[in-house]
Amino acid sequence: MATTPTAKPSTFIQEKRRRQLVDATITVLAETGVAGATFVAIAARAGVSRGVINYHFADRAALLDAVVVHIYSLGRDEVESSVRGASSPAAAIRAMITGSIAFYARHIHEMIALSAIYRSDDVDTVGRGDRGEHSAEMAKLTAILRRGQRAREFRRFDVDVMAASIRAVLDSAIGQLAGGADPTRLGREIGNLFDAATRSETS
Repeated sequence: MATTPTAKPSTFIQEKRRRQLVDATITVLAETGVAGATFVAIAARAGVSRGVINYHFADRAALLDAVVVHIYSLGRDEVESSVRGASSPAAAIRAMITGSIAFYARHIHEMIALSAIYRSDDVDTVGRGDRGEHSAEMAKLTAILRRGQRAREFRRFDVDVMAASIRAVLDSAIGQLAGGADPTRLGREIGNLFDAATRSETS
């Protein structure tokens, strides 16, 4: 009887090492920005030689890309289920906003690191507009807004403008959270703001 092959121990060890390097990169990015996130600095933070990074990542661009992929994966795991389970488009928008704010507060170093990557014009970074993860996130948001308009739960507005406005306000919340803002209050206020901005006049 054939048995299902199991993953080799080395694979687990390699993934654990890659995660260690990604975590170290996030810490360095949050402290020094992209310019300071050199292999030398990251290796020192991780307590490994530079050669260990070269073994696991082809170059600095690949390591920074792994950071972005990791952070978006965390966000999907922690936020999307509440959005999908919302009872209405308005509830989905509020769940996305409050869930995102709570996520940012729990992972503030990750969000500062991601913001640093997106603000940078470093040759090893890719802008947010060119990331498939961001495009997918915005497509989901605009789909919720359109669904709310079809159901007449939302007023008529340009969904792309509204989605960009939500994204911009959430971006600004990262700095507020880093400065000590209360995530519960911040999420509630931003949720109220966009509830008022999207609500149908007949609601």
